[in-house]
Amino acid sequence: MQAAMTTTRKEKQPIVLDEKAKKQGLVLDVVLAIDPKLWKFSGQYVGVLTGFYAIKVKCTSWLKDRKWLEQDWRKVDSIVDLFAAETATAGLPRDAVPERHQGLANEIISKFTSSRLRTEFVTLSNKVLISFDNIVGGICRGWLNDSPVDFCLETLARSVGKCHVLSSLTWAIGWPSLPKTALAATKFIIHPVNLHADHWGVIILRLRYTAKTSKLRVHGYMYEPLIDDDYHHEMEIVWTGIPKDKENEGKEGLRGYVERWHKASDPRGHLFFDPIEWICAPQQPDFASCGVMVVAQAHSYLTGSLQMQLSRISKNDVKVM
Repeated sequence: MQAAMTTTRKEKQPIVLDEKAKKQGLVLDVVLAIDPKLWKFSGQYVGVLTGFYAIKVKCTSWLKDRKWLEQDWRKVDSIVDLFAAETATAGLPRDAVPERHQGLANEIISKFTSSRLRTEFVTLSNKVLISFDNIVGGICRGWLNDSPVDFCLETLARSVGKCHVLSSLTWAIGWPSLPKTALAATKFIIHPVNLHADHWGVIILRLRYTAKTSKLRVHGYMYEPLIDDDYHHEMEIVWTGIPKDKENEGKEGLRGYVERWHKASDPRGHLFFDPIEWICAPQQPDFASCGVMVVAQAHSYLTGSLQMQLSRISKNDVKVM
């Protein structure tokens, strides 16, 4: 950076503004104050500075995440039975579970330290990928953006099977092409919803098909971890859509997408929707863990283990999850 400033000092002089430009307050270029004079500062150097500080922020976040991962997990009191199968803690004595958590943390630290920021991880289904620099910075804060949420849900869906996951960006960018598989062959549809651009919710659809009568019944669940009625309206709009009227062109909701899918895959079948059911537990214990809670709630429904709704989730539970 110092070399760039020295070169600029030697080769460029400030642009002399005419009186008209001075009166109008026009800005002809970005300038850098270099005592005792002002020298023209090229936009190229601004780009270099922006890139440098972006990397600096990522490095700082990486160090904070690394420090957070290296805490003594044996002292964190939390037994997250919900993920017992994935963490291989099922059947272990209670005092052995923290040791297993420490082992898992060590495995993550190993991957964390050996991955470059541009490393990309992809799900086994090849549907979703996430770059390492999109993960860094969210671990210690517990805040998940759209990439980790989509990645986790897609990984979960593949492990369970017969589950269709919609991207968290779907409501903003539009519904994807209809899947080639029949809707009746699907047991779950998961749609994470970004609320007010700063909070997560999720819509979970459970589908039951009766072949004898060609009837497909859809039961919908909605969950947002703050359990705040203020978010209900926005999530319900994502489900029902926005009707077309004189003021707007309308927007298809998740229900309309499901209806189109059913019509395309089984035009002679019968589709029924049960009333939407709101999930009112558990509540997130802090301000940042909504993404973690949404993934955990989806896991609870897809695996058929509804014990999460009977539990009070602590900050330590969120850390371990």
